[in-house]
Amino acid sequence: MRLLLLAAMPVVLFDGSAPNLEHWLTIEPAVQAALECRQVLPAATLRGIPPSDPGSWTLTPARSFTVFGLPVAQVRLFIDPDGELGASYTAVIEKRSLEQVRRQLEFAGNRGRIGQLSADQPGQHIELTCTVGTGAE
Repeated sequence: MRLLLLAAMPVVLFDGSAPNLEHWLTIEPAVQAALECRQVLPAATLRGIPPSDPGSWTLTPARSFTVFGLPVAQVRLFIDPDGELGASYTAVIEKRSLEQVRRQLEFAGNRGRIGQLSADQPGQHIELTCTVGTGAE
């Protein structure tokens, strides 16, 4: 029963507050599409979730969540409130090497991408980032 309750928990925000599960399930497809560089994520989608900084959100999925089939430990979103800098959507990938992530991206291909997709390892974790310029909206 305890495992069942943990699996049903909503996404927990970095600052400790959390949207309810229903809200997360509503925004999850849009967040995944943005992380996969398939669609712009309007800031209005995140309504009700307080940003950690203006235009920035850090979310930690409490349930299994994948991008390109890769397990995501954390989601970092930046949507420029002034509209001048565009947006970046970052998935922190867990339990995979940088080489594995890059191979998965090659397999996924680049067709239909709305921005620049990159994978990097700035520290211990792999970061997969979609960067969208202001002209993509």
